[in-house]
Parts: sequence; structure tokens; C-alpha cells
Amino acid sequence: MIGMKSKFKLGDALLLIGTLAVFILSIVLWIFIMTNDQYFHHISQPSRVTEQAKNRRGRIASNLYIPTNSYGFRDGQLYRLYDSKKNLPLEFIKEMKGVKFRSIRKSSTGKKEYEEMLHDEDCVQLSFPKEVSVNLFTKKKVRENDERFRRIFVTSSDDYLYLGNDKTNTIYRVNLIKADFTKLRDYAGRARGKIPVEFVRLKNCYEVFFTKQDHWRIYSYLTNTQTDSYFVSRLLGTTSVTTRSNKKGWTTYSLNYYTNLRVPKAKSDRHDFHYTRFEKQKDLSLNERLLESVDFVHKLGLSEQDLRYFDTINDSMSYVNYIEGIPVFWDESSPQVTTTFTGDAVKVDFNNTDLQIPIPFDGQTKTLPTSAAVMQKLLNAGMKETEIQRIIVAFRVEKDNSHDHLVNLIPGYYIKAYDQWKSLAAWEKEDFSGLNKYNETLPKEGK
Repeated sequence: MIGMKSKFKLGDALLLIGTLAVFILSIVLWIFIMTNDQYFHHISQPSRVTEQAKNRRGRIASNLYIPTNSYGFRDGQLYRLYDSKKNLPLEFIKEMKGVKFRSIRKSSTGKKEYEEMLHDEDCVQLSFPKEVSVNLFTKKKVRENDERFRRIFVTSSDDYLYLGNDKTNTIYRVNLIKADFTKLRDYAGRARGKIPVEFVRLKNCYEVFFTKQDHWRIYSYLTNTQTDSYFVSRLLGTTSVTTRSNKKGWTTYSLNYYTNLRVPKAKSDRHDFHYTRFEKQKDLSLNERLLESVDFVHKLGLSEQDLRYFDTINDSMSYVNYIEGIPVFWDESSPQVTTTFTGDAVKVDFNNTDLQIPIPFDGQTKTLPTSAAVMQKLLNAGMKETEIQRIIVAFRVEKDNSHDHLVNLIPGYYIKAYDQWKSLAAWEKEDFSGLNKYNETLPKEGK
């Protein structure tokens, strides 16, 4: 019996010692894990990845959503200002870094007050080609209704500026902290390129009309065309593409039933690609749609250096390259990238060619008429004046036969009407009688 008791006491002691050892070891391991940098690096990685993605999106948005034109007065005359060495919109974006927004309030809503602001000779004006949201501009949710604006009026004071919405004639006053627009005003006063213009009210905006017949430069660029496999890899992945089909001049790559990429056959000499991802879409605000489309533009892997937001028509947002402040169309109506959010899908239409290297200007120019003369041509062709939304000068890409990868940028007039972009030549061939009847059944342009 004595031996049995001793055995039990020894077993209890060993069990107690083992339990204490395990307990102490668990404490040591816990302390080691919780004080190890690699552990925290691992568990915080998702949040940091999310933060990095957010920062990346913000950086890209800052490049895509910037003003594309600037204007100022000299001796009572309004000029479009441009200087290739001192880009005014980019200078404005640089000077906005570090600026804080004290308050934003509605200043006025009358047409008279709005036109007075448009003709304020003390302001440097910067404009977007289409309205953007206030929250996108401030990069913070400072306005619950997230109002839209198209113009920025930089006053003679650094304490405030104004935002203007052409459609509603609404002006917002933005009070600022730590702003300094000295360089912007200086660059505007010394801008080398000054083209006389005037503001003309069209359907939903004040358009800039060129008041003099002028010689516009023809530029040349070397291009880079990405292969089908490049976009298949970026948009669908290299190992997950399940099917590939050829039909009526198109090749379609499918990731699954819900995601596909349609590309033209190589011998067709076409460059219009179409990506579709079917998924139920939630209702998005303008600000959310603009930011969501940034991700798809970036995912394409095209050069973003000169890519800018250009237009929104209903649920579609388009982006084009800007050269010397002028937008580039790849044919009669196609921008570089268009993203569309419908109720059940996201669609991205894009051109697989990038402008790469500018060729030194060789003196070629093209003479363009005044904007008023162009408008009269449209009216003579049968277009309704009430349907003319925009009249701009843009470049058309034309292949140069002297080199496979050389293109010329030919300036010409482009017109937005009936929610469509076309060149002047294309509109002059249009049957407006049929278009007017058809247009009555279409949904109107988004607010």
C-alpha cells in the first residue's frame, strides 16, 4: 500500500509539473508572438493593402480628374490660356495640395450672377469638360448632397474660390485654409498661348467659341499597340480563361459565363476592344461611379500620363488623351476608354493603342473656321439648335503611311448632339428627320 501511495504521489507531481510547464510555455509563446513585428506585419497586411489600394485609387483619380482648360481676360477680351512649359491646370492641382476646406456654401443660383462670374476679369478660370462632384474635388465627404460643378474660379484672394455649375447656374463659395495661388496667377498672366474666345450658351452649358479663323498645328506621334494576350492577362488572368470563340470577325475570350473580353481579329486593322463583367450593380452616386471607373481604367494598363476624364452620358464615363490641351478621338466618335455601369453589368470599351513618343513639329497646320460658322453649318444641315450640347476642337487620329507605328493628329471640329459625339463632317451627312423622331424616345442625358 505504501508503494502504491508513493506511486500516486509521484504521478500527481509529474502531472502538476507538466501542467505548469505547458502553462509557462504558452505564456512565453504568447509574449513572443505578440511582440514579434512579423506577426503584426502579417495581421495588418489586409488593412494596409486596402489602404494602399485606396491611396492608389486617389492618386490615379487625381491624374484623371483634373481641369483640362484655363481662361483669363486681357483688356476686356477672354482668352483660352495655354503654355506647354507651365501647364495651368496641373499647377492648380499642385497648389491645392495641403489646402484645407473650411466651408462650402451655395452663393447664388441666378443666370445673371452666373454670367457675371463668367466674365469676372479678376478671376483665372479652370474648367472640366463635364461636371464632377464636389466630394471628388475635396477628396472628402464634405457635402451630403455631393453637388456637381464644372468650373473653378480662382479669385484675387487666397482665402476662397468659387465653383460653378453651368446647367443650374449655381455658384458655390469655398473658403480655404493655407491656400496660395500666386504661381497660378503669375503663369496665367504670362501664358504664351492666347486664343480669343467667347462664352456661348448651348443646351446645358456655356461653350467656349473660337472667334477667329486660325491655323491649328498637326502633331505626329509614335504609337504602341498592345496584343490580345496582354489584355487577356490583365482582365481575365492567364490560367483561368476557359473558352475562346471566333465569330463574325471577333474573337471572344471568356473567363466564365459572366466575364469575357471581345477583340477584333488582327487582320481587320481594328482596335476596339470590349470587356464585360456581368454582376448585379448597386445604385451609385456620381462620385462613386467616377471612382469605380478609375479602377477599370487602371486595370487596362494603358498609359495614364495624358489620359483625362472627358464626358458622362447616362451611365457611361469616357476618358481621352489630351495633347496641348486638346482631346484626341481615335476615329469619328471613339474616346480612349469608356466605362459603363448598367443594372446587371460593367462594360469597358477601349482602344488598345497608346500615344507614346511625340515627333518634333514640322510646321504642318490646318485652318479651322470659327465656332459660330460651324454652328451655322449644323443648322443648315438640319440639326436643331436646342439639341446642340457642345462644339469643340479635337484631334482625329490618322495613320501615317510612312511608318507602321506613326500617326498624325488632325485638328477638326467635334460636336456633341442628341447625346452623341461625331465630327462635323459626319454630322453634315446625318439624316436629322429620322434622328429627331428617334431621339424623342431616348432617355435624356443624366443630370
